[in-house]
Parts: sequence; structure tokens; C-alpha cells
Amino acid sequence: MRSSAFTLLRLAAAAAEQNREHDLRTLLARVRSVLDPEADARDMLAAYYLAGLSGRVEGHRGENIYLRGYDQPQIDLFRLLTEHLPFVRVGMLANAHLLDHLRGHAAATVLSIGIGQGHQEGALLAQAAAGGLPLRRLVVIGVDPAADSLAAAEINLKRAGAEHGIEVTFHAVPAATEELDEDAWTLIGRSPRPLLATASFALHHMVDRHPGQDARDVFLHRLRALAPAAVALCEPDSDHHRASLPERFANSWRMFGTLFEAIDATPLTRAEQDAMKSFFGREIIDIVGAVDERSRYERHEPTVAWLRRLRRCGFRTTVPVITPELERTLAPSPDFTLSVQPDHVRLGYRQDPLVSMMAAIPASAASPDPEG
Repeated sequence: MRSSAFTLLRLAAAAAEQNREHDLRTLLARVRSVLDPEADARDMLAAYYLAGLSGRVEGHRGENIYLRGYDQPQIDLFRLLTEHLPFVRVGMLANAHLLDHLRGHAAATVLSIGIGQGHQEGALLAQAAAGGLPLRRLVVIGVDPAADSLAAAEINLKRAGAEHGIEVTFHAVPAATEELDEDAWTLIGRSPRPLLATASFALHHMVDRHPGQDARDVFLHRLRALAPAAVALCEPDSDHHRASLPERFANSWRMFGTLFEAIDATPLTRAEQDAMKSFFGREIIDIVGAVDERSRYERHEPTVAWLRRLRRCGFRTTVPVITPELERTLAPSPDFTLSVQPDHVRLGYRQDPLVSMMAAIPASAASPDPEG
């Protein structure tokens, strides 16, 4: 049943791309006739694609899914995922990279793009304290379009700082990354050094503001000009950015199909699994359902594209040291894979790559000086 749904949905994506509305409606009706997601959890993947492509017929306008008023907000579902899917904890690798550049410093700044509720940065504070680092003051500049998340991040980080004897100064920047204004960049430039930048599952939300412009290049060039000591990016490994709708459908089906398989294998109830799938389901609907390309926010890129971007924007990629404990956390069973490549670390499920962590420093910089 899933194979027939895939075939019909692939044809529907092509019909939508070519504005063949009659064919699209006919194909979607056929998909509905073969799906029963309530009876068979394996049909849920196709059901989300059906919902997304149906939205194109109905003319739904996209909106940042982290700003929508869901009963279960996207940021809360993400926390649920981190509890049960090891590869979603890839921010731990980002912290390992950043910690290397905190050694020997009493003060530093972390620029966190898509900070959410600040849990990754809170873990960084705990790790700095546990490692005996001399850090006593940390400025955190949190960029996130969701004001509620920023408020929670400030509370969480100041609490973590007090617990570990580190003074935390928090600056909330309520904006999308591509909308950072001169005041924000001035704040970043004037903050204590070293400057560390991290973005976990965040930069793929960036939308090009002008035709022919790559907003991600613009951001990374601007960041490079401020000479950050370290940059850590965590991103899904798939192509949903500038690919055509049929390509986005095929690429995302592979990725989300693997993610749904990983969720089905968890020892959770059907309701809990469905809740986890709804996080990705909202992304699926955005990827294939947005009629106006300017309103589509889930714009993942393959790892190779991010690596090329880092290099052309003046960065040199590195790989953090992965301790046995960290490897056991991120790959606790043979189904979950961790592969160290020359220029990134790749996490996946049953040998299918899903997420990459890319560590970088300015290309002209030498190795970090532990004495600062």
C-alpha cells in the first residue's frame, strides 16, 4: 500500500509543479482511497504528504511552523524527540567543538542561532564547569523568531549559570536569522571574545530576501568578518532548498521515511509515536505544500552544500574529538550510526545518513590556543 501511495504522490507532485490541477485532484483522491493511517501507522508518512499537496489545491499560505499556535508547539515536540532519537542530540557534538575554544578563557560570547529554550547552551555551561574550565562570565546572544522561546532560554540559562558559578548575560534577538539588523550585528561585534557561534537545525529556515541572493552566504560572510573562534552547524542531510517540487518530494520521502521507521522502532505507545511524527509531519506539509515559495521555511540542504558554503565564506572545517561516552550516547545500538568523516560527523539510522555536524574555524586561523 505504501508503494502505491508513493507512486501516486510522486505523480501528484509532478502535476502540482506543472499546474495540472485536475490531474492533481484526481491523484490525491486516489491516494485517499488507499490510506488508513488510523489502522496502520505505516500510512502516516503518506498521509502527511497528502495533507501537504492537498493544501496546494486549497491555496494555503505557509507560515513558520515554530510560530504557529499548535496544541503541542514544535519546540516542545523537539524536546520529546531528543529523549528517544539519539541522532537528534547532535548538538552535543557542537558543544564538544565549542568547549575546545573555551579553554583558558574567563569570559566568552556564544551566538546561538535558533536558540529555542536554551537547552544546548545550558548543557555547555554544565560541561564547562564539570571540565574545570576557568569560565566565569558568558554572554549569550540568542536569535529566535519566537519570543516565548527566548524568554524561556533566558530563565534556563541564568539558572544554569547560577548553579555552576558562571555569570550569564543574555541578549534576546527576536528575529529570523536573515533579518538581523545593524544593531544586532553591532552587539555581536562588541561582545567579549572569544566569539563562538552555534546553529542547530536553524540555518535551513533562512529564506533568500532578494532574487539571486543566498541569504546563508550573506550571513556566514558577515559572521566571518567578526573573526569567530569557532562555528558549529548541525543540519539534516537532504535537498529541499531550491530543488523542484518532484525532487523535494522524492528527497524528503527518503529522509522522513527513515525518521518514521526510527520512531516506529521506539518502545512507545502509538499516541506517543504519533506525537513525535507530527513534528516531522508539519515539516513535510511545509516542504510540499507551500504555494508561495517565499513562505516555505523547511529548506534543508545536503551536507556537501553546507561544507562548500563554509569554505567559500572563509571557514576551515575541523572535526571535534569524540569520546567513547559521547559515541555511546549518540549511537547506543547498531541501528544508530555515527561516522567520522574528514570534514564532518554524520549520524544516521540503519546506515541511512540523516544529520551532520560541521565544525569550523576561520580559514586563516591556526589551531585554538588553549592559553587564550
